[in-house]
Amino acid sequence: MVNALNPLGIRWLPGPDGRVGIPRAYESRLPETTVDEAFRIYQSGEGLFVDSRDAEDFEKDHIPGAINIPQRRWAEVWPEWQSQLPRERLLLLYCYGGHCGLSTRQAKRLLPEGYEDFLIIDHGWDGWTKAGHPAERHPQGKAD
Repeated sequence: MVNALNPLGIRWLPGPDGRVGIPRAYESRLPETTVDEAFRIYQSGEGLFVDSRDAEDFEKDHIPGAINIPQRRWAEVWPEWQSQLPRERLLLLYCYGGHCGLSTRQAKRLLPEGYEDFLIIDHGWDGWTKAGHPAERHPQGKAD
């Protein structure tokens, strides 16, 4: 249970992690990382990439190995992912880039679920592809 009037969603009762009050990630701003640092993490295999974009766009192209949890369909898809998304692994969230806020909204929804080890990739998918980092592409819209 959280204080719904506060945009930080300060917990009144213990969450899944047993904490009460402001989640660690809110003690400053939501943690971000650069595209190049995200690529370093990608190369090391240390993180799980979470694409917050719409499923249709994910099917066309995405970071290899990423999973898709479409933020705009959160209520519909989260029950499927809730038991599968690891809390002990670093999550790297990304969306379209620029002024897209889907990954930020997703991070805010993950916090009350007990997820605190995540980074939002600054400039998202646009920044990733402009930097020339690996992309899995399916121009027809369906992964093989």
